[in-house]
Amino acid sequence: MVSMLNWTDDMLVHIDEIDDQHRNLFLLINRLIIHKRNQGRREELLDLIRVLVAFAQTHFRTEDHHMAETSYPLAVAHSKEHSKFTERIKEFASDYEKGVEDLSDKMLSFLRFWWTTHVADSDKKFAAYLRNEGYIP
Repeated sequence: MVSMLNWTDDMLVHIDEIDDQHRNLFLLINRLIIHKRNQGRREELLDLIRVLVAFAQTHFRTEDHHMAETSYPLAVAHSKEHSKFTERIKEFASDYEKGVEDLSDKMLSFLRFWWTTHVADSDKKFAAYLRNEGYIP
């Protein structure tokens, strides 16, 4: 069973909009985990997956905007991570719709790992750049 995601302040990038979106993404993933534990209906889980995909895409546009606005030198590589995530989660959703039984655990493990590592690595590098360049204190 996949454990819940815990938000900690060391994950902050100190851009309120992005930090709020990260917290909401963690909440959405936790809702998926709870739904799986409670053996919720497939249709409801699929709806949650769709909400997560849409919200993640909105979040990625927000980050891409901030990276472009600040001429972040690693923006292309960072955006590629976003694209790969989006492709992968859409594959999971499609497979789930087709009735792949173990998809939920695989998907939840992927989501948990990807978001915690992406925020801790790529997003923290962006935050460090913003601090070093004087965009944030």
